[in-house]
Amino acid sequence: TLAKFTDVDRFVNLSTQSLHRLPPHVRQKFVRLKGRDKLPELLQLLKERPSSGGAVLIFCNTASTVNWLGYVLDDHKIKHLRLQGQMSAAARAGIFASFQKGDVSVLVCTDLASRGLDTASVQLVVNYDFPDTLQDYLHRAGRVGRVGSKAPGAVVSFVTHRWDVDLVRKIETAARKRTGLPGMDCIDKPSPKGG
Repeated sequence: TLAKFTDVDRFVNLSTQSLHRLPPHVRQKFVRLKGRDKLPELLQLLKERPSSGGAVLIFCNTASTVNWLGYVLDDHKIKHLRLQGQMSAAARAGIFASFQKGDVSVLVCTDLASRGLDTASVQLVVNYDFPDTLQDYLHRAGRVGRVGSKAPGAVVSFVTHRWDVDLVRKIETAARKRTGLPGMDCIDKPSPKGG
């Protein structure tokens, strides 16, 4: 294939999962490639996916990338929805409802969809753009393999920048050791006053 990758598969009792851990039953795959190879890799992933393969979330870091990728998917006759913060609240609500009902099984989105999108139908999360933080990665990965899902699902992340590799190593280590992601234990604690 185009890329060198590593797989981290872990299957453990779901009751051991905490808020700051990767879903242990969800496969994490990191694909190292050049930026120009991301689109062909994504198209291959979508075309190889069985029609009964469940819903797909494709995360981008910006609204402009969501829109551009949407136009490309249109050109390739891949039915999808787009969700990003520059849309009106009413438009976002309609898209969100349509995706949850299963009208369309591919959603191209920003991190707006990484929190609050609760659907058991998502079986694949693609990080088209690698997230900027471990917290963003955790929220995106948490959209797949949810309670009531028919399959455990997978997260496929495209790694194109040198600076993403450090985050990948931390994620792989946490998945292997079944520990929380580094620095995540303090994100829900209130900050001290006056600080």
